[in-house]
Amino acid sequence: MTETSSWPSDADGEMLRILAERDFDFKAIHNIEFYVEFASWPLTEAQQKEIENKLPEVDYIEPNVEDELPGHVLFTAKSKVTHEFVTQEQKRLSDIVTDMGGFCNSWAVCSPCGG
Repeated sequence: MTETSSWPSDADGEMLRILAERDFDFKAIHNIEFYVEFASWPLTEAQQKEIENKLPEVDYIEPNVEDELPGHVLFTAKSKVTHEFVTQEQKRLSDIVTDMGGFCNSWAVCSPCGG
């Protein structure tokens, strides 16, 4: 089990603690999804081109009214799940889209936890 006391008391640290409680394998490489939201949706073609020039492998996810999910850009990275990685990646992605009214402050890992 990973040392949880070193994780900050923020949303990312809380998510890591939840994963640790579920016997998540922090030593393995996982697909980590980052959700990039925008003040205005849908994005224009020019905005999409700008994003794709910097992040070629993104998906555009339309709003889901039933689940109250906004439209967003989904970016997936392969990495070990660490506080440092997820916070740095969220900042990097936010920096890329800030001029378009975008930000990234959420992520998810799509790998099973232990049993």
